[in-house]
This record gives sequence, structure tokens and C-alpha cells, in this order.
Amino acid sequence: GPDAYTTNHRSMDTRQRFLNFDLDILPGRKWTPFFGIAHNSGRGHGVSPIVLDENSYPGANRIDFGYTVFRGGLRYEGELLHAHLEQGGATFEDATSLLNTVNNPGNRDLPFLGRNLTLGATDRLYDVTGSHIYSSGDITLTPASWIDISAEFYFSQPKSNVRFNENARGTIFWLDALRFVNGQQSVATGYANQPRSSGAVTIEARPHRRLRILDSIQTERTHNAGSLALTVTLDGRAQRPLNFNDRLIWHQHENRLQTFYEISNKFTLFGGHRYLWGDSQVRRAQLAPGGPLEQGFLKRHSAIGGFIYRPLTKLIINAETEIGRGDQTYFRTSLQNFEQLRLRARYQLSQNWQFNSRYTRLNNYNPTPGVNFDFRSQQANLTLQYTQKKSALKADYTRATILSDIGILAPIFYEVERSLYRDNAHTGTMALDLHLPRKALMTLGGSFFRSAGSRPSRMYQPLTRLRVPVNTNTALIAEWRHVSLGQSLYAYEAFGVQQFIVGLRIGH
Repeated sequence: GPDAYTTNHRSMDTRQRFLNFDLDILPGRKWTPFFGIAHNSGRGHGVSPIVLDENSYPGANRIDFGYTVFRGGLRYEGELLHAHLEQGGATFEDATSLLNTVNNPGNRDLPFLGRNLTLGATDRLYDVTGSHIYSSGDITLTPASWIDISAEFYFSQPKSNVRFNENARGTIFWLDALRFVNGQQSVATGYANQPRSSGAVTIEARPHRRLRILDSIQTERTHNAGSLALTVTLDGRAQRPLNFNDRLIWHQHENRLQTFYEISNKFTLFGGHRYLWGDSQVRRAQLAPGGPLEQGFLKRHSAIGGFIYRPLTKLIINAETEIGRGDQTYFRTSLQNFEQLRLRARYQLSQNWQFNSRYTRLNNYNPTPGVNFDFRSQQANLTLQYTQKKSALKADYTRATILSDIGILAPIFYEVERSLYRDNAHTGTMALDLHLPRKALMTLGGSFFRSAGSRPSRMYQPLTRLRVPVNTNTALIAEWRHVSLGQSLYAYEAFGVQQFIVGLRIGH
């Protein structure tokens, strides 16, 4: 019937079409032109909520979208030169509409401020179109056996246009005006444009069989410009139109120099320097003093070092550290004066047993007056794996700590308050796979999480899964999973879920 959709809140019945075509001309030759196109579209009907202030109403939904990607270019594969040039783009369109033709009470069962909110004849249209053109290329040159030079570039310019139109009748509460209305119309138009260009050049030199030098420089430049115009009419009276314009400019560059020296067959030492710099320009916040635009700058030097140690055939140890110092950064919580350490070890105990461990630590501090940001985190992880024909076991344990201390601006009286957050957490996961008769597979295990500090939490998730093959392409599956979450300071967020799944899986 015409009002059957009012008994459901969200559903869809769509037909989707997919197309993927790739063509390589003269494959295996030095020069290979190529071309490709992919398309995805969907059309159909469904039910989606029409959300208005203080209530939402299920409405008939018409779905109509399409996305097309196309590309073409040329590849060259020679002994001393490899090159790849590509030109492509994409188009996107979405014309989704919502319609209500009945007296719809929505999801609110009780009156609001003494009146029942209802929705009458209503239509809503979203019309979004976009396009994207890009050019990319990369080249690798080997002028001598001991040196490689590579370069890459990318340029894109995505654009999008948005149109929104809504006409609604009924008993509606308009929150911005704090009053009831019998009809409202909203018309909005907007666009966004985001050109982006990036490039990189890398030189790898091997002047000695034990020495390797890497020098690379990367750059990325982008800006985003957009606007939005909104007009609202309430009970036939036009409200004050709203117009927004926004713009973001962002440039970032990085130069990294690293040297690797193989002291022996078992020990490799490396070190280097990284310089990161950039600038940005954004719209200033409404409550911030100054002009309409705000500039930001980034400047940081880092020292990099570490080693790779293989004392035994079955044991490998990696260590890497980075110490950075900067005087300018974009955000108050970004890396500025920091020390970072990473340790990794892998040991093959036997053919069936393998042991892995990781340790990371980060200290970051921003001494700028008014910021004084202090952040510390560390994480230690142990993983054990056992594999054989009839069973397999994987156990993982992680101990993590976080400390964050910074001053924030309270939104009521705009006073600086201390924001201190601390978290000490334990996380564990275990999964045991058992190969049963008739090629059946059972998995037993689960995971847990427990933390103490600013927001103590605990979560448990046991799991049992069974897969029994019926024939080569068909199998019966069954799964039980339990999820429970508890928080001593936020008890209202606690929950527990039991999930059972029984099904038939068919595949090639």
C-alpha cells in the first residue's frame, strides 16, 4: 500500500551494476600502452529516515548513483630505465531523494512541548556531482651498477557540486527559531575544489659493498576552496540567508638522508637526518582574535639511528630511534620535541614454535608558553605461535601506558584548565585451531582488555567457531561470540551481547 513504508525505518532494494575492463597492448615488450575503465552504479528504492528537529520520520527513498573511473598510459621496461606514465580521472553522481505522502507521526511517541510532531507531504532531494582528473608518473634510472635514481610525481584536481532542496509540511519544531511551524523549505547549494600536487626524488648509492646511502626529498602542495549558500523559508517567510566560504592551503616538504653500513654479516648499523618543514593557511576560528585567515608553520629536525643484529640464524633483533627538535608546529598536540624508540625481536624456537616481541616508547613535549604539552606512551608486546598439522596456537599479550597533560580552554568562562589523562592497559588474545575428523576445523579462544587510570574499562570477548565441510565447495558453519564491556566511572555505557551464527557457506 502507499503507506507500507511507514512500518520500517531503514531498508533498501537496489540493483547494482559493475564493469571492469583492462587492456594491455604489446604485453611483455619494452613499450606497453595500457587502458582501463571501471564503473559502478546502483538504482532502486528503499526506506530512510527524514530527520527534522526533535523527531525523525521514515520516508520512501529513491536511490540513483554512479561512479566511473578511467585511465590510460604507457609503460617502458628497459635494462637501465623503467618508466610509467598515466593519465586518468573519475566522475561521480548521486541523485538520492526522499518522499513522504502520509500523515507520519515519526519515532517520537510523546508530545513535545505539549504538541504532537507530525510530518505531512514532504520531499527531499540530494544532487551531488563530482569529477576528478589526475596525472601521474614515475621513472627509475640506473646509470651505473652502484647507483639508482628514481622520481615520481602526481597531480589531481577533484571538484564537487552539491544541491539540496527540501519541502516539508506538518507540525514541525524549528530549533533555530525555537517555535513550531506548519511548513518549511530549505535550499542549499555548494561546491568544493581541491587541487593537489606531490613529487619525490630518491638517490640510492652503493659506493662500497658494505655501504648504502639513501637521500630523498618529498614535497606535497594542496589547497581546498569551497562555498555553501543556504536559504530557509518558514511558513512562507524567508529567513536570513547564510553564506559560507572556506579555504585551506597546505604545503609540506621533507628531506631524509640515511646511511647503512654492514659492519659484519651479522650486524648492520644505520643513521641519518630528517628535516621536515611546511606552511599552511586556514580560516580563523570565530572566537579567535585577528584577521579572517590564520597561518601555521612547521619546522623540525630529527636524528635517526639504529641497528639490525642477527647473532643466530634463528634470531634477529632490530632497534631504531629518532630524536626530534622543532620550534614550529601546526597543532598543540603535534610532535615537536620528542624521543622515539622501537625494538623488535624474532626467534624461531623450532620448526613449530616462533616467538616475537616488540617495544615502543614515545616522549613528546611542547614548551611553548600557554601550551606546555607533555605526552608519554610505551607499549610492550609478546607473541607466541605454534603450528603443526593437527593444531595451531597463537597467543598475544600487550602492556600499554599513556599519559597526556595539557591546558585547555574551558568553553563556559574561557579559563585555562588542566586536562590530565592517564591509562594503563592490559590486552590479551588467544586462538587455538583444532583440525578434527572429516576436515572439520574448530577455533577456541577470545580476547580481553583491562585498563586503569582516568577511565577504567574492562572488556571480554570469548569465541567458539566450527566449520564442517559438506563437499568441496560447501561447508556448514557455526559460531558463538560473547562481548561484554564494563566501566566503573561510566556504568551507563556497560553492555553485554551474545551472538550465535549458524549458516551454510558456498564458494569455489
